[in-house]
Amino acid sequence: MAISVRPAEAADLDQLRAKQARPELGLVDKHFEAQEDGTLIYAVAFEDGEPLGTAILDLSEGQMMPELRNMYVYPEARRRGAGRALTTYIEELARQAGHAAVYLAVDPNNAKAVPLYVSLEYYPTGEHLFVEAPEIDQVDDGQQASTHYAIYKKSLTAR
Repeated sequence: MAISVRPAEAADLDQLRAKQARPELGLVDKHFEAQEDGTLIYAVAFEDGEPLGTAILDLSEGQMMPELRNMYVYPEARRRGAGRALTTYIEELARQAGHAAVYLAVDPNNAKAVPLYVSLEYYPTGEHLFVEAPEIDQVDDGQQASTHYAIYKKSLTAR
């Protein structure tokens, strides 16, 4: 069956809570509440009714916005296209909202995410975001996390 992506719904929350990487942070509920307030879109990828992962389109005002952030594909669902499906969905929402680009910040040591983003035509801007306490670890166990994230940008006007 194909992967589908849509905004999170209240009925999804129990499944999402059970799969969150750091339950002590309560990110599922925080992200859903922010979606209900209209400050972000909390997207969920599904296959056969099972969630594969989530991503956020942060619609806050700012220089490097909107931002694709907190994309997390569950370990058992990786390498099946969920990351690509989530990214494509987020980009389309941003395009429909009239944005010319989408930004993201990624740990340069994230050996899985960086190649995905580059394959999806995200390009480094040369800007960096210094990170003291990330919500989600972006590198595999045994790898050194960076103290900064590289900022990438994708144009939504080029076709």
